[in-house]
Amino acid sequence: MDIDRVYSGESVRHAIRRLYGEHSDVPVKLPHATVPPITTALVREHAEVFDTILRTVREQVDREQQSAEEASFNTTATGHWLLSVPPSLWQHEAEVVNYLGMLVAIDFCHWAEVHPISRGDREEESATMEEGGIVSAPGEAVTGFAGFYTVVEEEEESPSAASTLQSAGSRATEVLTEPKDKAEGPPGGGGGGVVPAAKDVTLLRGSAAMMFLLRRAVAVHRVPWYDIDYLQQFHGDVAAALREMKVCFLGCQKDGATPLWMPCTRARVRLLLSLAEAFAEQHTSFYQLLRECAGYMFRPPANTAAARAGVRGFVPSLVRFHPRYHDFAHECGSDASSVSSSSSSGPAHGNGAAGVPILKLSQLTALALEQSLPELWRCRCRSAPSSFATSPATALSLSWMAERAVEVVKSHGVGLFTDRAELSICCDYQIPKALRAAGLLLYDAHLAQMVDHHVLLRPGAAEEASIRIATLVAADRLLEFLNAQRSHTSSSQKSPSTSETTCMSCSVNHLDYTLWYIGRYMVPSEARHHLCRTIMY
Repeated sequence: MDIDRVYSGESVRHAIRRLYGEHSDVPVKLPHATVPPITTALVREHAEVFDTILRTVREQVDREQQSAEEASFNTTATGHWLLSVPPSLWQHEAEVVNYLGMLVAIDFCHWAEVHPISRGDREEESATMEEGGIVSAPGEAVTGFAGFYTVVEEEEESPSAASTLQSAGSRATEVLTEPKDKAEGPPGGGGGGVVPAAKDVTLLRGSAAMMFLLRRAVAVHRVPWYDIDYLQQFHGDVAAALREMKVCFLGCQKDGATPLWMPCTRARVRLLLSLAEAFAEQHTSFYQLLRECAGYMFRPPANTAAARAGVRGFVPSLVRFHPRYHDFAHECGSDASSVSSSSSSGPAHGNGAAGVPILKLSQLTALALEQSLPELWRCRCRSAPSSFATSPATALSLSWMAERAVEVVKSHGVGLFTDRAELSICCDYQIPKALRAAGLLLYDAHLAQMVDHHVLLRPGAAEEASIRIATLVAADRLLEFLNAQRSHTSSSQKSPSTSETTCMSCSVNHLDYTLWYIGRYMVPSEARHHLCRTIMY
């Protein structure tokens, strides 16, 4: 694939507006889903969900304001992305960036399909479990849905870790721990009748479980699973790599005792080996790609020095670097040669065979760095202000990052990327579920039947593409709606269900977390999210 012809480097938000228009009063119709306009009647009908969205956003804004007020004296990290990195790596930006890059690259598919297997089938059981037990084919109902968990154990951090970082292990556990009343897993997901874990057992679930296991593998077991040189020693042998990295991927079911391989373990290991090989062949790394982006997440504006110098931006560089980041959706399915061009029923200008850029994990990689590096720099400055003043970013004296680090320390409002506002929400399983509950995402009868009965969708097919594209459109409209409410000053101008919680600025980050949290924890238990075996989310 000639990726430079397929993807120009524009932001996902810009692409969505270019393809589907900016007028939120017109419905957007896809083959199996529709995004309706946000009207007074719709808000009233789903008032409880809208109020929950507003309240959750408000809580995030309040936490951010509190963090900004405490920034001048707080020497501890609180963000989950930085806390997911072993503290022994915090002294080197390159290690933090490369670790997070590899972590996000394998952050997908956190559900399994578990069925009882006879004792005589141990070899088959092992092979199946290493693939996460997902045995249903697209079009079949997933009957043994199960969440992936791990039990939190005491960590022994490296004695060489800096004093300000010594309590990071316990803070990471606090941030990532599954709420006790939410650790049961989704509806219908009994995992073969496994009983819940005892109340005194602390469980992590899904992505949080993965982060914890990978962090512990480095901090406790000294397995550098993220390191390019370490991965290259396996010469592409997935089985050998899996044997050596078993502690990275072996968790449990929700009882806290029954062993369960991380879903799609072999696919994750295969990706790690492939990425390491590509980095070695191209003589680069996540850190090097970040240094070369000149502070831009996407393609720099045409009138900038970065654009004239041929800078691509961090996300386009990832897309160009490896097929792992080729995340595009086609309205009519991945085998479609073109996408129809019409008014409210499709792209405003057509997008040919290139498809609609979704770019979930490349954007999530950028978001992880956006939220972790500034916090790392601030913590380092408060711990050793004199050394930071002379060398704000280790080994970055000639990089834009050195200047950015100084700006970040001086002002809490400064971030890593200049164009961070161009981020879109990251399409996963829970966000479409939340948007559907809010009435902002409508499935046709065919797709609703598949989702509500846990029928496995085919990756890249029109059903999955409809969900992912419609999710981006609906989320962008919701973000505009929330911020439009902020500009209203009189109660008569406000939506019927809104309150003072609308008087704030809602960012994509706020909305992304809000929709994920609502989909995961607050939507009624009978609601289902779609299922698709894919490495893209």
